[in-house]
Amino acid sequence: MSTGNVNYELEASLTGIGLRKVSQIVEYGDFTDDGSDANGDLTLTKSVPAGSFIIGSKVTVKTGFIGDTSAVLAIGASANDNEYSGNTTHNVFTSGTNNLVKAAFISSDAGLGAVGSDQIIYLTLTSDSDFSDVTAGRLLVEVFYFSTNVELTDGGRNKSDL
Repeated sequence: MSTGNVNYELEASLTGIGLRKVSQIVEYGDFTDDGSDANGDLTLTKSVPAGSFIIGSKVTVKTGFIGDTSAVLAIGASANDNEYSGNTTHNVFTSGTNNLVKAAFISSDAGLGAVGSDQIIYLTLTSDSDFSDVTAGRLLVEVFYFSTNVELTDGGRNKSDL
């Protein structure tokens, strides 16, 4: 039985909701530096589908984003936002695994709400003074969500791919 078939069968239950993720391996050179600040920006290639409930994010750093004195990563629905990383940032200066961080709206009174349209995921990496100082870095970013749609798995990236 294929993985896609297993997921389809699991979602054939009465609720039809399955846990999914958007994941991507990111290198320091993937970020765009506009030259005016300490930020590098990147839009992930995949998005979270409409009707999903975004629950949080996780970052695994294989190679720290070095060259400056610090580096943090915000994950959100637009540039410089961090609602998918709990209104905070992941430390990506040194290698290691950051724990799963719940999405900001889960900890507010708003609760968990479905997204009305496909959600693009933006990453903003902020170094201490100038993003062009960053000389290395490799990480896996994962954004987890509950899907209300039947989706076939697409071989998402995992820690073993780093």
